Amino acid sequence: MTALAIGAHLFLVAEGPVPTLDTGPSCRAAAEFGAESKTTFAACMADENSARVAIEKEWKTFDSGSVARCLSETRSDGTPSYVELQECLELARDSKKYQNQPQPKI
Repeated sequence: MTALAIGAHLFLVAEGPVPTLDTGPSCRAAAEFGAESKTTFAACMADENSARVAIEKEWKTFDSGSVARCLSETRSDGTPSYVELQECLELARDSKKYQNQPQPKI
């Protein structure tokens, strides 16, 4: 892990490659339950691939604690998803940015 100092906080940032997730079960379930919304397996897999590419581009901006938590969360039900992982990682990263900013007085 690489240490990154931001203000008075020290974060360990993600290193190594983005973990490989088997998104097939998630997309099969989405296609099965998404018949009304016309979600297809191919469309779901394309979304998963796009999310993985986006995660790869931003991988070093995510801290290791968030990576571990988000990976655990997306793997917990046996249907891991890069889309879910991306949302979790971005929310965690962005919320930390705003926690360190002065809050406006209301």
